[in-house]
Amino acid sequence: MLWANKNLYLKKLFKPFLRHKLVMKALIFDSNPIILELVKSKVSKSKQISEIYSCNSAKNFPHLIETKNPQFVFVNQEIANKIKQKHQISTRRFILVVEPNQMLELDHKALQIVDALIQTKATDLEYQILISALKLEMGKSRPSRKLSSPKGIPPRLTPREIQILHYLSLGKSDLAISNELQVGLPTVKTHERRIFSKLRVNNRTHGVAQGIRWNII
Repeated sequence: MLWANKNLYLKKLFKPFLRHKLVMKALIFDSNPIILELVKSKVSKSKQISEIYSCNSAKNFPHLIETKNPQFVFVNQEIANKIKQKHQISTRRFILVVEPNQMLELDHKALQIVDALIQTKATDLEYQILISALKLEMGKSRPSRKLSSPKGIPPRLTPREIQILHYLSLGKSDLAISNELQVGLPTVKTHERRIFSKLRVNNRTHGVAQGIRWNII
């Protein structure tokens, strides 16, 4: 009975905090219903997201942004190019979703608008890691840091590094690159670490984006 009363007391004590627990919402845009459902299914696997909204009409997109106030907005190039300026809302992140065959055709304006880049066929785990990383970034209450335009002298990549970066832009796995170049998997990973270091990025998607900005690939 004593423990029952204690639990009741704790529930009352923390009720205000539970009531105001932040609900993380995601809005996914794509005019292609197949891609829309694919991305939705991957985003839904994240425990960080409580509510998911879908949109296949560019006309309805601004209204959903305003009324649903999502923290994560997954867009394609079609809608990213229609966003006229960077969003400075520190509690919202825009993620550009692209097909592997679109990596070499990315629009520079779209890259400057969004906060992150991911492929449609990325694994569920990669989507979850991205969402968690962006949520952590938002928690730091810093101004939204968009993918910056390159300044200064372009990084000097070796011919082999450029070749591997090109394969990454095509969505090839490390194993596929290893087989393609007939080198060991550790060698491919070493080249990738050097590429990411030179481009000052942490993953392959941002590495490809920076490679495109610098006109390396």
